[in-house]
Amino acid sequence: PIGSVEVSISCSSNQRSVSCSSEGDQIIYNWTLNGKILEQPPMDGKTTILLNEGTDGNISCSVKNHVSHVQKTISVKPCP
Repeated sequence: PIGSVEVSISCSSNQRSVSCSSEGDQIIYNWTLNGKILEQPPMDGKTTILLNEGTDGNISCSVKNHVSHVQKTISVKPCP
């Protein structure tokens, strides 16, 4: 089974990145922003995607494998 899913946003001088991490075997990650599929990162223990400057709304990291499925959604806000 998949462990807890953690989603976090980090800001640097010119870009934002969103990281999703979870525990489990043969994990597949899917990202959606406001219900639209963004991309499917590789299967590994942690994955990060970059966001465009004007991106806002709700971003979801969906984590699944052959045993279970977990999704976590956070609100994307502009960097300070």
